[in-house]
Parts: sequence; structure tokens; C-alpha cells
Amino acid sequence: MKFHCDHCGKEIRVPRSYAGRKGRCPECKAVLTVPACESATTGAEAAGAAEAAQQNPFADLTFLDAPEASKTESEPEPPPDHTDEAYEQLRKLQGGIGGYESSEVQKRKLPWIIDIFLYPLNTKGMGIILLCVGIPLILRFFMKILWILTLYFPPMLVIWVLVIIIHWGLLLLMIMYICWYWYECILDSSAGGIRAPETAGITPGVSEILRQSFRTFACFCYSMLPAMVYVGYSQQYDDPICWLVIGFGFFLFPMIILAVTVFDSLLVANPLLVIGSMFSTFFQYLGVIIFCPGPFLLFLLALLVIRSQALWPLAYLFLLLSFYLNLVFAHVMGRFFWKYRDKLNWEV
Repeated sequence: MKFHCDHCGKEIRVPRSYAGRKGRCPECKAVLTVPACESATTGAEAAGAAEAAQQNPFADLTFLDAPEASKTESEPEPPPDHTDEAYEQLRKLQGGIGGYESSEVQKRKLPWIIDIFLYPLNTKGMGIILLCVGIPLILRFFMKILWILTLYFPPMLVIWVLVIIIHWGLLLLMIMYICWYWYECILDSSAGGIRAPETAGITPGVSEILRQSFRTFACFCYSMLPAMVYVGYSQQYDDPICWLVIGFGFFLFPMIILAVTVFDSLLVANPLLVIGSMFSTFFQYLGVIIFCPGPFLLFLLALLVIRSQALWPLAYLFLLLSFYLNLVFAHVMGRFFWKYRDKLNWEV
């Protein structure tokens, strides 16, 4: 959940299970109440929320550390805000990395080098991957059938064109949805998760999907800025220096994405934060970089093959593998932060 302090406007982020609880603002120290959910929970849901609160890796957020004795008459407790505007503010917050647990939340049953590749292998992870690939694939088969029918019944051409538009639109939407889920996997792994998270309760709207897709595109452009400047200045596309600056962009990209995800803001994508963090965890960060090229190369290969008349089914296989490895990559980035967050020194 995300909301603003009523006293100083500080943006605060806390788990949904803490709705209605009291805490102290980390900025102005005023005592606040986390806005309650709009719909009342049943007894079973309340019990589940209480159990989740005990196990939640964000449970020691600074905001929730305020003791009851901190309430004074000079700092009156504001009533819970049940307005729609309060819940709209949940989208606007950043920060919160200081409250991650220092102990592992879940234990791996297999060696980590094997287990990380099993990260998407649960109902939620594989369900999202198969859905995002399967729907466009079915529509593509339908397009082929309609094209055959148009040879015998030309008016079917209108429906064929309509299905083409729907296919490419849904394919783009599915790619952006995977991008949104990618961020959720990074956050969940940053808190100790070892399997793809359940997101049924936080299914995003189109605006949230577009926001996360724009973030990814912006972070990629920011990472590749040196390469774009060099190519634009020198007009050289295949010399060693060009490949070197492109490689430097791929080296920057995971740390930039991780920082933007953890802080929930593009403003943290600055060289002092990112490059300093890479140097402080250089050898560990090299292990993250290894997972970066695979998903992107498979995705580019899928885009190249998808328009082929003979090999187009392979494009959806490449897309499925790309989505799968992207979730593995998200897990590796999140666990990197979970294990080395003290070395990153982002709390300061």
C-alpha cells in the first residue's frame, strides 16, 4: 500500500496487511494511521492478514516502528482516510528498502544454481507465461484459417483484418503485462521469495502496465545513452569501441532497473548511485550480468522470426523461453539485492 503523510506529504509504502495500523512518519515523525481497505474483510481474511503480517519481510519498516507511547496531544492521530483519492495515492510512493528482513524468508530445497532456474515453475508463474504466449498463438492459428476461408469467401477478408489487429494488439499487451509482472518478481525476490509471486489481489490496470513498460524502456535508453551518443557522433556501428559502449550499457542496465524498482522512482537512476553500487559489489554483480543477454536475445529472435511465413511457430517458442528466462533474471536481481543490500548502501 502507498499513501502520503498528512502532515509533511512524505510518500510512504507499506504492505496491505498493515491497513489500519499506526506508525510514525520517517520524515516528520508524526503519528499516522495506514488507510484501511475499502471493503471489509471476513474473519478468515482477517486471520490470514494477521498471519501474513507476522511473516511479511517488510514488517520492520521504519514507519511501523512507532510505539503507542509516542502519541501525544500535540500530535493528534488523523482518522483513517477511506476516500478514493487516498487509494489513488498508493501508486505514487517510493522508498521502503530499509525494512527488509536480514534473514531468509524461504529455504531452497535444491542447490541455488539449480533452484533459481525453477523460479517460474509454479502455478502463477507458468500460468502467466502460458497465457501471454498462448493467446496470441491461438489468434495466429485463427488468422491462418481465416485466410484460407477468404480464398473461397472474399467477404471474410474483413474479419481476417480485424483478427490481425487484435492479434498484434494483444501480443503487445501481453509483452507489457509480462514487463509489469517482472517488476513484481524483482520486489518479491528482494524480500526473500524463491518462487514466482501470487498477484491475484493486485492485478494492474492498463495505466500501471504502461507505466512499468515506460520505465523499462526509459531505463534501457538511459543505459544505452553512451552508445547512442557515440554512434550518433562517429557514425560507426561495428567498430570495437561501439561494441564496448554497448556492452557497458548492458552492464549498467540491471543495476539501474533494480534501483528504480526498489525505490519505485526513475529519479534514482543516477551515475553516483548506480556506478558506486556496482563497484561495491563488483564480483557479485558479475553473476547477475550473466543472466542479462539471454532473455533479450531470445526476444529479438522472436521478433525477427514472427513475421516469417514458414518459421512463425518458432517465434512463439522463442517468446515463451524469453518470458521464462526474464522471470529467472528478475529473481536473480531481486536475490542479489536481498543478499547484498548492505553493500549497496542504498539506505543512506
